[in-house]
Amino acid sequence: MKDFAKSIRKIRSDKGYSQDYVAMKLNISTSSYSKIERGQTDPSLSRMNQIAKVLEFDLGEILMEKPAYTLGNTNDLNPSEGYSFVMRKEFDESLRLILELQKKIAELSAKLEQRG
Repeated sequence: MKDFAKSIRKIRSDKGYSQDYVAMKLNISTSSYSKIERGQTDPSLSRMNQIAKVLEFDLGEILMEKPAYTLGNTNDLNPSEGYSFVMRKEFDESLRLILELQKKIAELSAKLEQRG
């Protein structure tokens, strides 16, 4: 999640948005949003999707940018960050499920917006 936190901080900064603005759009406190950006709070997939919508980026691209483990490369493993061993097949399947859920969440959000 540290990579996600760094990514959203950079995207927000590049777009010239303040933490206050993003927090307001997410309907959370600036303090709560700041904790997400600093990696002190792990956001749910739903919250990550909301952040992606506000900051206008593809969540799938961010999540696929740097996997927790790449087969054959153990240098990226850092037990203090909470990663454990995962096979590439398991990682790919988990990522596929996450992207599928992201798509479903986006569809449901669109339906809710149409009703509202």
